[in-house]
Amino acid sequence: MDSLELLRKLLEEKTCFAGIGNHLRGDDGFGPYLIEKMKERAILPEERLLAVEDVPENFAFPISHLDVSNVIFVDAIILDAPPGTAVFGPLEELEQVGEIASTHKLSLRLTARVIEETGKKVYLLGMVPESMEFGRGLSPSIRQAADELISLLEELIGGQTAPAEEKQKIRQKGRESE
Repeated sequence: MDSLELLRKLLEEKTCFAGIGNHLRGDDGFGPYLIEKMKERAILPEERLLAVEDVPENFAFPISHLDVSNVIFVDAIILDAPPGTAVFGPLEELEQVGEIASTHKLSLRLTARVIEETGKKVYLLGMVPESMEFGRGLSPSIRQAADELISLLEELIGGQTAPAEEKQKIRQKGRESE
């Protein structure tokens, strides 16, 4: 099964996205950016969209208790590929490739182990950064690639998670809490 088909299958099940990264380190902010935009578009219920920043280990137990079957970590990855290249698959398999590593590898692996102990499956949606320079936001090319990825996720999820009126309620609830 290719990555896109796997992603489509997982999105038919209860799945949580956890965005890892630091907005102050350039494209390392890819994960939190993706989560923020998914919340704005009400793609999934907010409790299944977590910005865990650069401390995923602090969210291991809360994620473990979520009523979901799958967890997709969203993170910048180190890979010998052009910036903006996206990779998706089971975290364990991607780590075994050897060339793919989250920019938060140690804490991510430990976090995944805790989550997997509860029967959940853990995946990685990674993007190769252009710059991890401190004090900069996302590079334009990574922002564009992330926005395209968000549109793809929205298309894949389609109407299977919430009818239009429910999405509107989710958006209104988000505005009220601001």
